[in-house]
Amino acid sequence: MVEVITNPTEVLLAVPEIYATSVSHPNLTPRTLDQLKAIASRGDIVLIKANEDLIGWGIREVLTKNLKEVGLMFIKPEFRTASAFAALARGLAADSGGLVLASYDPSLIRHAVLEFGFREANLIQVIIKSRGRFLAKRLSKDSRRAVAGHLKSSKPLFAIRGKK
Repeated sequence: MVEVITNPTEVLLAVPEIYATSVSHPNLTPRTLDQLKAIASRGDIVLIKANEDLIGWGIREVLTKNLKEVGLMFIKPEFRTASAFAALARGLAADSGGLVLASYDPSLIRHAVLEFGFREANLIQVIIKSRGRFLAKRLSKDSRRAVAGHLKSSKPLFAIRGKK
């Protein structure tokens, strides 16, 4: 059984592993330890565990007062099952505020729309909704490198949940 963990005290214990994975995995955009600790302290890192083992996580990063971006979603390869994905998605979507999801995976966008009340969007809509913050946070060297790698083989897709 997959368990969702959001308790900031417990989540903070997992931050070193999340950091180490994010800097070594080519499909993830790394965040600094300080950024991850701050996100965890706000209750915006969601862990999933199976039999007390950390098997995955995702974060919600503040873009504006009323909008967060879902990101850094990762499930360890040996635990990538539909139930693990569903648990992580439920945990991340539990935030009652506005959310933005950017993905290169059409099935993830479709799942967000069908299960969690998101609507498909385009980049311009996301930039406007986030008051430019979505784009500005991608100007860092690490973020540009990750995006460039994805763009070689995929097209970015977007979904938004919250007021229009």
